[in-house]
Amino acid sequence: MTSETQYSVSPPLATPGTVAVNPRKRGRTACTRCKSRKQKCDDQYPICSNCRKSGAQCDKADVADEASSIAYTRALEERVAFLENKLAQIPTPEATETPRETASNYSVPSGRDKNALSDVVAHVSLGNFEAPAYVGPSSGLSLALNLGEMVQATVWNKMLPDIQDGTAGNQANCINPSPRCITVEDLLAHSVKEPPSDEQGSQMLKAYTSQLHSKYPFLEPEELWKLHSERLTLAAKPTQTLTRIERFGIFKLYLVYAMGATLVQLTQRGPVFSPEALYITALQHISAARESRTVQNIEAMTLLVMFHLRSTSSHGLWYMIGLAMRTSIDLGLHRAAHEQNLDGPIVQRRRRLFWSVYSLERTIAVSLGRPLSIADNQIDVELPNTIINGSPSASVIVGNDITLALVLFKLRRIESKIHHSVYRTDKTLDALRPKLDRLHQELKFWRDSLADWIPAGHSDLNYALLLYNRALRLLIQPFLPILPATDPFYGLCMRAAGDICQAHKRLHQTLDYGHSFIAVQTVFVAGVTLVYGLWTQGNALWSVALSNDIRACSLVLFVMSERAPWVRKYRDAFEVLVNAAMEKLQDNEAGLAEMASAQMRAGKASGATECCGMQNPDLSGNETTTRPIDSSSNQFLMSEDGGIAVGEFEGAWPMVAELANWIDQDTEGGSPVWMPNFELLQSLSGTWNE
Repeated sequence: MTSETQYSVSPPLATPGTVAVNPRKRGRTACTRCKSRKQKCDDQYPICSNCRKSGAQCDKADVADEASSIAYTRALEERVAFLENKLAQIPTPEATETPRETASNYSVPSGRDKNALSDVVAHVSLGNFEAPAYVGPSSGLSLALNLGEMVQATVWNKMLPDIQDGTAGNQANCINPSPRCITVEDLLAHSVKEPPSDEQGSQMLKAYTSQLHSKYPFLEPEELWKLHSERLTLAAKPTQTLTRIERFGIFKLYLVYAMGATLVQLTQRGPVFSPEALYITALQHISAARESRTVQNIEAMTLLVMFHLRSTSSHGLWYMIGLAMRTSIDLGLHRAAHEQNLDGPIVQRRRRLFWSVYSLERTIAVSLGRPLSIADNQIDVELPNTIINGSPSASVIVGNDITLALVLFKLRRIESKIHHSVYRTDKTLDALRPKLDRLHQELKFWRDSLADWIPAGHSDLNYALLLYNRALRLLIQPFLPILPATDPFYGLCMRAAGDICQAHKRLHQTLDYGHSFIAVQTVFVAGVTLVYGLWTQGNALWSVALSNDIRACSLVLFVMSERAPWVRKYRDAFEVLVNAAMEKLQDNEAGLAEMASAQMRAGKASGATECCGMQNPDLSGNETTTRPIDSSSNQFLMSEDGGIAVGEFEGAWPMVAELANWIDQDTEGGSPVWMPNFELLQSLSGTWNE
């Protein structure tokens, strides 16, 4: 973890010829007309509401550019002086470096390397290719560093395998000092040189609108297709001549391209555009969204979060989506009163943006076990319309029907109630038990209403039911330690967890399904819930259906680990837990942690291949039988990885040990132990630090 002192910026250094600047004086934000009339100038951009109503010309965009330019120049002078001072304090490597230090340089970056990283991030993330904005102590450096970690994991560790090692002469210019040193020049050299062809771009746009926009519809499909048609014209313009609106349009288009490319590459074996290259190209124009407290700023952060949900790094997502939500609150997107005197299309766009951010923020926070940014009783803005454009032909345009998104927004509100009512530390589970019935009734009402929104047999219905089962597991799982196996809610939770695993198995049998870290969390936690029930209830809960559900979870984690190596520790941990639970069914009375440890020491854990041939104990006490694997599962097993080595399991052991504390708990000895949240499991496994 980077300390704040490593990125602190010293106070400005005064020189004899400089004039002291009042640090408390705010930059001008009002347009000239509002300033002269002493009216309050709102945050509408590029034309304020007062000028729009009167039809007068508004210079708000010019004022914003002028203010950021002055602030940038002042901040740049401060930064140069600070870096010169820090550079003078660094001893030369030849005089101080020992062999031990040399060896450690490739694992733990020095303070100087990290400062260099923050500078590069400021260049990349805030548009220093044209007219950059300085990232100072009060200007959002933490956001830049979160983005820097994303860029590092997504691009530097994955994108450029052909970059040669950095030499001693240019090592100081490296972003990530390692055997594969990549400089800023290397990073820029691997961005997209030419825009995608019409066919390639259309394919990526269609993938985005069908799979992502349908759930988070804060962009307008017509605008995206217009930007796609103008991509060659925009690419031919010199960067300095592009307007702020044009630069932000390029940023949005290429991030949409990048997300579409992550989905397209799942089905195409031939050459496709690199999502990371498209991502870097988009970041070169993010300066158009750098102005805080604007709708464009919220859209930019939301696009970044959506991209990194499906990248190799999801670290920092909670911070960034939280900032997007807080900025939305700052602009009043959550209050109906702030919609007065606004045109209908603007109101609908604000609503789509707010509820998309709301849905993402709720999903990420609940998955990680983190607090929510805003209470639901503070929100009174209505949901958007089901059709983006009100014209008669609007529903014909692909992506303009956002019915699925509205259905999911309603489910997120119920999940938010569950998170607020159940996942709390000020009351015992016994005291919270009466809330189960009411919240379950709300979920059932939502499920029954799906028929009014989504036609039977539509693929969106299967996805909605998957999320229903996820919410059901979220509601009931904390109460499992205090519920008897005969309680209807116990069986309901087991069935919901099993349906989650089976639904994801079916999704992974379609070639165009791309998973996110949320999907990994959903499947893994559902599988662990099944193992918990099997471990605590034994033969009383065992059934062929349970066996198939556990097998489905193992298969899905296996497929995910083939596409994303960071999932392997979750796959390995799940296999250890399953094998230990299966041994217990054979009259082994040892604890889960003890049995799992014995397996690893003896090298018994054999990975997904063994799990998928799972033994099914006969309840009559006769010999065990092995259930055959259905033919649809064979495609998941045909891999060069014939099993998981014992050494690989050692990395999953901290996660197994933590889960064992929950599964092995004595429910009669006091207050039940909660299942470890996914964020804790991530930190134990080192998932996003590799």
